[in-house]
Amino acid sequence: MKFGNICFSYQPPGESHKQVMDRFVRLGVASEELGFDTYWTLEHHFTEFGLTGNLFVSAANLLGRTKKLNVGTMGVVLPTAHPVRQAEDVLLLDQLSKGRFNFGVVRGLYHKDFRVFGVNMEESREITQDFHKMITNSFKTGTISTDGKHIDFPSVEIYPTTYSKEIATCMTAESASTTEWLASQGLPMVLSWIIGTNEKKAQMELYNEIATEHGHDITKIDHSMTFICSVDYDREKAREVCRKFLTSWYDSYVNATNIFSDSNQTRGYDYHKGQWRDFVLQGHTNTNRRVDYSHNINPVGTPEECIEIIQRDIDATGITNITCGFEANGSEDEIVASMERFMTEVAPFLKDPQ
Repeated sequence: MKFGNICFSYQPPGESHKQVMDRFVRLGVASEELGFDTYWTLEHHFTEFGLTGNLFVSAANLLGRTKKLNVGTMGVVLPTAHPVRQAEDVLLLDQLSKGRFNFGVVRGLYHKDFRVFGVNMEESREITQDFHKMITNSFKTGTISTDGKHIDFPSVEIYPTTYSKEIATCMTAESASTTEWLASQGLPMVLSWIIGTNEKKAQMELYNEIATEHGHDITKIDHSMTFICSVDYDREKAREVCRKFLTSWYDSYVNATNIFSDSNQTRGYDYHKGQWRDFVLQGHTNTNRRVDYSHNINPVGTPEECIEIIQRDIDATGITNITCGFEANGSEDEIVASMERFMTEVAPFLKDPQ
Protein backbone atom coordinates (compact mmCIF):
# COMPACT_ATOMS: atom_id res chain seq x y z
CA MET A 1 0.00 0.00 0.00
CA LYS A 2 1.08 3.56 -0.74
CA PHE A 3 -0.62 6.68 0.60
CA GLY A 4 -0.46 10.18 -0.81
CA ASN A 5 -1.81 13.58 0.20
CA ILE A 6 -3.00 15.87 -2.60
CA CYS A 7 -3.16 19.63 -2.02
CA PHE A 8 -5.46 21.68 -4.26
CA SER A 9 -4.14 25.05 -2.97
CA TYR A 10 -7.66 26.45 -3.27
CA GLN A 11 -8.29 29.95 -1.90
CA PRO A 12 -11.49 29.82 0.19
CA PRO A 13 -13.54 33.03 0.51
CA GLY A 14 -11.96 35.40 3.01
CA GLU A 15 -8.45 33.90 2.92
CA SER A 16 -5.39 35.65 1.51
CA HIS A 17 -2.91 34.19 -0.94
CA LYS A 18 -0.33 34.18 1.84
CA GLN A 19 -2.55 32.04 4.04
CA VAL A 20 -3.09 29.53 1.23
CA MET A 21 0.61 29.32 0.40
CA ASP A 22 1.67 29.01 4.04
CA ARG A 23 -0.81 26.17 4.53
CA PHE A 24 0.34 24.50 1.31
CA VAL A 25 3.90 24.30 2.64
CA ARG A 26 2.96 23.28 6.18
CA LEU A 27 0.72 20.46 4.95
CA GLY A 28 3.59 19.17 2.85
CA VAL A 29 5.93 19.08 5.85
CA ALA A 30 3.19 17.49 7.98
CA SER A 31 2.72 14.81 5.31
CA GLU A 32 6.29 13.64 5.83
CA GLU A 33 5.95 13.77 9.62
CA LEU A 34 2.78 11.64 9.49
CA GLY A 35 4.26 9.02 7.17
CA PHE A 36 2.61 9.75 3.82
CA ASP A 37 4.55 8.48 0.84
CA THR A 38 3.82 11.34 -1.55
CA TYR A 39 2.59 14.93 -1.48
CA TRP A 40 0.88 15.91 -4.73
CA THR A 41 0.37 19.39 -6.21
CA LEU A 42 -1.99 20.66 -8.93
CA GLU A 43 -1.49 23.31 -11.62
CA HIS A 44 -4.05 26.07 -12.16
CA HIS A 45 -3.92 29.59 -13.58
CA PHE A 46 -6.05 32.71 -13.33
CA THR A 47 -8.49 31.28 -10.76
CA GLU A 48 -8.82 30.91 -7.00
CA PHE A 49 -9.57 27.22 -7.69
CA GLY A 50 -5.82 26.68 -7.32
CA LEU A 51 -2.92 29.05 -6.68
CA THR A 52 0.05 26.87 -7.68
CA GLY A 53 0.77 27.87 -11.26
CA ASN A 54 4.30 26.43 -11.54
CA LEU A 55 4.44 22.94 -10.09
CA PHE A 56 8.18 22.52 -10.62
CA VAL A 57 8.82 25.54 -8.41
CA SER A 58 6.37 24.41 -5.72
CA ALA A 59 7.76 20.86 -5.80
CA ALA A 60 11.32 22.16 -5.45
CA ASN A 61 10.33 24.12 -2.36
CA LEU A 62 8.77 21.08 -0.71
CA LEU A 63 11.57 18.71 -1.71
CA GLY A 64 14.01 21.13 -0.08
CA ARG A 65 12.02 21.16 3.15
CA THR A 66 11.70 17.36 3.43
CA LYS A 67 14.07 14.40 3.51
CA LYS A 68 12.09 11.28 2.63
CA LEU A 69 8.79 12.47 1.16
CA ASN A 70 8.15 12.02 -2.55
CA VAL A 71 6.66 15.12 -4.16
CA GLY A 72 4.56 14.80 -7.28
CA THR A 73 2.71 16.90 -9.84
CA MET A 74 -0.88 15.91 -10.54
CA GLY A 75 -0.45 17.45 -12.80
CA VAL A 76 1.49 19.66 -15.08
CA VAL A 77 -0.72 21.00 -17.92
CA LEU A 78 1.47 19.47 -20.58
CA PRO A 79 0.36 21.26 -23.78
CA THR A 80 0.89 24.80 -22.44
CA ALA A 81 4.69 24.80 -22.02
CA HIS A 82 7.66 23.88 -24.19
CA PRO A 83 8.49 20.15 -23.85
CA VAL A 84 12.26 20.72 -23.67
CA ARG A 85 11.86 23.14 -20.78
CA GLN A 86 9.62 20.66 -18.97
CA ALA A 87 12.03 17.77 -19.55
CA GLU A 88 14.91 19.83 -18.14
CA ASP A 89 12.85 20.74 -15.07
CA VAL A 90 11.95 17.09 -14.40
CA LEU A 91 15.55 15.92 -14.78
CA LEU A 92 16.88 18.69 -12.54
CA LEU A 93 14.37 17.86 -9.78
CA ASP A 94 15.11 14.15 -10.16
CA GLN A 95 18.82 14.82 -9.59
CA LEU A 96 18.47 17.42 -6.82
CA SER A 97 15.96 15.30 -4.86
CA LYS A 98 17.82 12.02 -5.38
CA GLY A 99 14.80 10.48 -7.07
CA ARG A 100 11.99 11.82 -4.88
CA PHE A 101 10.18 13.70 -7.67
CA ASN A 102 7.16 12.15 -9.43
CA PHE A 103 6.11 13.59 -12.79
CA GLY A 104 2.34 13.58 -13.26
CA VAL A 105 0.58 15.39 -16.08
CA VAL A 106 -2.87 16.41 -17.32
CA ARG A 107 -4.24 17.53 -20.67
CA GLY A 108 -5.87 20.69 -19.34
CA LEU A 109 -9.47 21.81 -19.06
CA TYR A 110 -9.41 25.58 -18.67
CA HIS A 111 -9.86 27.78 -21.74
CA LYS A 112 -7.94 30.77 -20.34
CA ASP A 113 -4.78 28.65 -20.01
CA PHE A 114 -4.80 27.80 -23.70
CA ARG A 115 -5.65 31.33 -24.83
CA VAL A 116 -2.97 32.99 -22.71
CA PHE A 117 -0.22 30.47 -23.50
CA GLY A 118 -1.09 30.41 -27.20
CA VAL A 119 -2.16 26.78 -27.67
CA ASN A 120 -5.13 25.47 -29.64
CA MET A 121 -7.36 23.84 -27.03
CA GLU A 122 -8.98 21.59 -29.63
CA GLU A 123 -5.58 20.00 -30.33
CA SER A 124 -4.80 19.48 -26.63
CA ARG A 125 -5.15 15.69 -26.69
CA GLU A 126 -2.75 15.23 -29.62
CA ILE A 127 -0.29 17.75 -28.21
CA THR A 128 -0.35 16.09 -24.78
CA GLN A 129 0.40 12.67 -26.22
CA ASP A 130 3.08 14.08 -28.53
CA PHE A 131 4.84 16.05 -25.78
CA HIS A 132 4.58 13.19 -23.30
CA LYS A 133 6.35 10.80 -25.68
CA MET A 134 9.07 13.37 -26.38
CA ILE A 135 9.69 14.06 -22.71
CA THR A 136 9.63 10.49 -21.41
CA ASN A 137 11.74 9.20 -24.31
CA SER A 138 14.35 11.84 -23.50
CA PHE A 139 14.75 10.37 -20.01
CA LYS A 140 15.93 7.12 -21.61
CA THR A 141 17.93 8.40 -24.58
CA GLY A 142 19.46 11.63 -23.28
CA THR A 143 18.25 13.49 -26.37
CA ILE A 144 14.96 15.15 -27.26
CA SER A 145 13.56 15.61 -30.76
CA THR A 146 10.29 16.20 -32.58
CA ASP A 147 8.60 15.26 -35.83
CA GLY A 148 7.53 18.88 -36.17
CA LYS A 149 3.78 18.23 -36.16
CA HIS A 150 2.97 20.40 -33.14
CA ILE A 151 6.33 22.01 -32.40
CA ASP A 152 9.58 22.24 -34.32
CA PHE A 153 13.12 22.36 -32.91
CA PRO A 154 16.43 20.62 -33.63
CA SER A 155 17.34 17.40 -31.85
CA VAL A 156 19.44 18.26 -28.79
CA GLU A 157 21.16 16.52 -25.93
CA ILE A 158 19.35 17.16 -22.67
CA TYR A 159 20.90 17.76 -19.26
CA PRO A 160 21.24 16.66 -16.57
CA THR A 161 20.95 12.92 -17.00
CA THR A 162 18.50 10.98 -14.83
CA TYR A 163 19.29 10.12 -11.24
CA SER A 164 16.52 7.51 -11.02
CA LYS A 165 16.63 4.24 -12.90
CA GLU A 166 13.10 5.16 -13.98
CA ILE A 167 11.35 8.45 -13.21
CA ALA A 168 7.87 7.84 -11.82
CA THR A 169 5.16 9.21 -14.13
CA CYS A 170 1.36 9.24 -14.20
CA MET A 171 -1.49 10.91 -16.08
CA THR A 172 -4.98 11.76 -14.88
CA ALA A 173 -7.47 9.74 -16.97
CA GLU A 174 -11.16 10.53 -17.11
CA SER A 175 -12.27 9.82 -20.69
CA ALA A 176 -12.19 6.48 -22.47
CA SER A 177 -9.84 7.99 -25.07
CA THR A 178 -7.20 8.88 -22.47
CA THR A 179 -7.61 5.50 -20.77
CA GLU A 180 -7.14 3.68 -24.08
CA TRP A 181 -4.04 5.69 -25.00
CA LEU A 182 -2.39 5.16 -21.62
CA ALA A 183 -3.19 1.45 -21.81
CA SER A 184 -1.61 1.13 -25.25
CA GLN A 185 1.57 2.73 -23.84
CA GLY A 186 1.51 0.76 -20.57
CA LEU A 187 1.51 4.03 -18.58
CA PRO A 188 -0.08 4.44 -15.13
CA MET A 189 -3.25 6.47 -14.77
CA VAL A 190 -4.85 8.41 -11.95
CA LEU A 191 -8.53 7.66 -11.31
CA SER A 192 -10.76 10.58 -10.39
CA TRP A 193 -12.50 11.03 -7.04
CA ILE A 194 -15.61 12.20 -8.87
CA ILE A 195 -16.64 8.75 -10.19
CA GLY A 196 -18.11 5.83 -8.26
CA THR A 197 -16.95 2.26 -7.75
CA ASN A 198 -18.67 0.77 -10.81
CA GLU A 199 -17.19 3.41 -13.12
CA LYS A 200 -13.71 2.88 -11.66
CA LYS A 201 -14.07 -0.87 -12.15
CA ALA A 202 -15.18 -0.42 -15.76
CA GLN A 203 -12.28 1.96 -16.42
CA MET A 204 -9.78 -0.57 -15.09
CA GLU A 205 -11.33 -3.38 -17.13
CA LEU A 206 -10.99 -1.29 -20.30
CA TYR A 207 -7.40 -0.39 -19.44
CA ASN A 208 -6.38 -3.97 -18.62
CA GLU A 209 -7.89 -5.37 -21.80
CA ILE A 210 -6.05 -2.93 -24.06
CA ALA A 211 -2.78 -3.02 -22.12
CA THR A 212 -2.73 -6.81 -22.27
CA GLU A 213 -3.38 -6.71 -26.03
CA HIS A 214 -0.29 -4.51 -26.36
CA GLY A 215 1.86 -6.91 -24.37
CA HIS A 216 2.16 -4.94 -21.12
CA ASP A 217 2.34 -6.67 -17.72
CA ILE A 218 -0.63 -5.07 -15.95
CA THR A 219 0.54 -6.37 -12.55
CA LYS A 220 3.52 -3.98 -12.69
CA ILE A 221 1.66 -0.76 -13.55
CA ASP A 222 1.26 1.55 -10.55
CA HIS A 223 -2.12 3.25 -10.95
CA SER A 224 -3.51 5.47 -8.20
CA MET A 225 -6.97 6.50 -7.00
CA THR A 226 -7.83 9.90 -5.62
CA PHE A 227 -10.40 10.75 -2.95
CA ILE A 228 -11.77 13.69 -1.00
CA CYS A 229 -11.24 12.62 2.61
CA SER A 230 -12.42 13.71 6.04
CA VAL A 231 -11.95 11.38 8.99
CA ASP A 232 -13.72 12.19 12.26
CA TYR A 233 -15.25 10.18 15.07
CA ASP A 234 -18.40 12.24 14.54
CA ARG A 235 -19.82 11.34 11.10
CA GLU A 236 -21.97 14.43 10.78
CA LYS A 237 -19.13 16.74 11.75
CA ALA A 238 -16.94 15.21 9.02
CA ARG A 239 -19.66 15.69 6.42
CA GLU A 240 -20.57 19.25 7.40
CA VAL A 241 -17.02 20.58 7.55
CA CYS A 242 -16.48 19.16 4.06
CA ARG A 243 -19.73 20.68 2.82
CA LYS A 244 -18.64 24.17 3.83
CA PHE A 245 -15.43 23.87 1.80
CA LEU A 246 -16.81 21.96 -1.19
CA THR A 247 -19.77 24.26 -1.74
CA SER A 248 -17.59 27.19 -2.80
CA TRP A 249 -14.89 24.94 -4.30
CA TYR A 250 -17.32 23.30 -6.74
CA ASP A 251 -18.71 26.66 -7.80
CA SER A 252 -15.17 27.91 -8.39
CA TYR A 253 -14.44 24.86 -10.56
CA VAL A 254 -17.47 25.41 -12.79
CA ASN A 255 -16.69 29.12 -13.14
CA ALA A 256 -13.07 28.46 -14.15
CA THR A 257 -13.88 26.77 -17.47
CA ASN A 258 -16.38 27.47 -20.24
CA ILE A 259 -16.73 23.93 -21.62
CA PHE A 260 -19.84 23.36 -19.50
CA SER A 261 -21.60 26.30 -21.14
CA ASP A 262 -24.31 25.41 -23.66
CA SER A 263 -22.79 27.92 -26.08
CA ASN A 264 -19.30 26.41 -25.99
CA GLN A 265 -18.33 24.57 -29.17
CA THR A 266 -14.80 23.47 -28.21
CA ARG A 267 -14.15 20.07 -29.73
CA GLY A 268 -12.36 17.23 -27.99
CA TYR A 269 -14.04 17.52 -24.58
CA ASP A 270 -17.12 15.39 -25.28
CA TYR A 271 -16.59 13.22 -22.20
CA HIS A 272 -16.57 16.19 -19.83
CA LYS A 273 -19.60 17.76 -21.53
CA GLY A 274 -21.46 14.45 -21.35
CA GLN A 275 -20.58 14.05 -17.69
CA TRP A 276 -21.92 17.54 -17.02
CA ARG A 277 -25.17 16.72 -18.86
CA ASP A 278 -25.53 13.66 -16.63
CA PHE A 279 -25.03 15.88 -13.58
CA VAL A 280 -27.75 18.19 -14.86
CA LEU A 281 -30.20 15.30 -15.31
CA GLN A 282 -29.41 14.00 -11.81
CA GLY A 283 -29.75 17.44 -10.22
CA HIS A 284 -26.06 17.61 -9.30
CA THR A 285 -25.64 21.13 -10.65
CA ASN A 286 -27.35 22.10 -7.42
CA THR A 287 -24.28 22.47 -5.22
CA ASN A 288 -25.77 20.75 -2.16
CA ARG A 289 -26.89 17.80 -4.28
CA ARG A 290 -23.42 17.56 -5.77
CA VAL A 291 -21.81 17.60 -2.34
CA ASP A 292 -24.18 14.82 -1.21
CA TYR A 293 -23.11 12.78 -4.23
CA SER A 294 -19.44 13.41 -3.38
CA HIS A 295 -19.96 12.34 0.23
CA ASN A 296 -21.50 9.04 -0.89
CA ILE A 297 -18.50 7.95 -2.99
CA ASN A 298 -15.61 9.42 -0.97
CA PRO A 299 -14.22 8.56 2.49
CA VAL A 300 -16.01 11.23 4.50
CA GLY A 301 -17.10 10.06 7.95
CA THR A 302 -15.90 7.83 10.75
CA PRO A 303 -12.73 5.76 10.41
CA GLU A 304 -14.85 2.65 9.88
CA GLU A 305 -16.87 4.31 7.11
CA CYS A 306 -13.71 5.57 5.41
CA ILE A 307 -12.16 2.10 5.49
CA GLU A 308 -15.30 0.60 3.96
CA ILE A 309 -15.46 3.10 1.06
CA ILE A 310 -11.77 2.90 0.14
CA GLN A 311 -11.62 -0.88 0.53
CA ARG A 312 -14.61 -1.24 -1.78
CA ASP A 313 -12.72 0.62 -4.52
CA ILE A 314 -9.48 -1.28 -3.85
CA ASP A 315 -11.32 -4.58 -4.28
CA ALA A 316 -13.06 -3.36 -7.44
CA THR A 317 -9.95 -1.97 -9.17
CA GLY A 318 -6.95 -3.75 -7.67
CA ILE A 319 -5.30 -0.38 -7.01
CA THR A 320 -3.36 -0.02 -3.75
CA ASN A 321 -1.86 3.44 -4.32
CA ILE A 322 -4.31 5.74 -2.51
CA THR A 323 -4.19 9.55 -2.66
CA CYS A 324 -6.47 11.69 -0.51
CA GLY A 325 -7.22 15.40 -0.39
CA PHE A 326 -7.80 16.73 3.14
CA GLU A 327 -8.20 20.49 2.60
CA ALA A 328 -11.98 20.28 3.05
CA ASN A 329 -11.48 19.61 6.78
CA GLY A 330 -11.61 23.23 7.93
CA SER A 331 -8.74 25.00 9.71
CA GLU A 332 -5.14 23.93 9.31
CA ASP A 333 -5.21 22.17 12.70
CA GLU A 334 -8.38 20.32 11.70
CA ILE A 335 -6.83 19.30 8.38
CA VAL A 336 -3.72 17.89 10.06
CA ALA A 337 -5.88 16.11 12.68
CA SER A 338 -7.85 14.41 9.91
CA MET A 339 -4.62 13.45 8.12
CA GLU A 340 -3.33 11.93 11.35
CA ARG A 341 -6.55 9.98 11.96
CA PHE A 342 -6.34 8.67 8.40
CA MET A 343 -2.76 7.43 8.84
CA THR A 344 -3.41 5.83 12.24
CA GLU A 345 -7.00 4.61 12.03
CA VAL A 346 -7.71 4.06 8.35
CA ALA A 347 -4.53 3.32 6.37
CA PRO A 348 -3.27 0.43 8.59
CA PHE A 349 -6.58 -1.42 8.19
CA LEU A 350 -6.82 -1.32 4.41
CA LYS A 351 -6.05 -4.66 2.79
CA ASP A 352 -4.80 -5.90 -0.54
CA PRO A 353 -7.61 -6.46 -3.06
CA GLN A 354 -9.82 -9.46 -2.36
